[in-house]
Amino acid sequence: MDSRNLLSEEEMNALLSDDSSREEELKMDLKLKLVLDFPLEVSVRLGDTQMTIGQLLNLTVGTVIELDSMIDEPVGLFVNGKPFAAGEVITVGETFGVRLKSISKPEDRIENLR
Repeated sequence: MDSRNLLSEEEMNALLSDDSSREEELKMDLKLKLVLDFPLEVSVRLGDTQMTIGQLLNLTVGTVIELDSMIDEPVGLFVNGKPFAAGEVITVGETFGVRLKSISKPEDRIENLR
């Protein structure tokens, strides 16, 4: 047997570890794609107020509810009920939108999603 055509143990291990690391990388890519397609509820909080049950029961169509925030204050953007960013309300044609002014740090976003 000609030993010049054989791989050393180190070369063999490197080849095997590369395949397993590539396989792990592919598995991670697939998992990441699954997570990136996961639907999340995004909501915007314009402000808050407190009411009694009696006040709530007396609401009628056309009632104006006063909120605790000023017109030029940032609105909160929430993902699954957790704070994510702050922005300002804008109009886009006939609809409302939110222009983001600040976004939580990635570490804070991950912690809030737990």
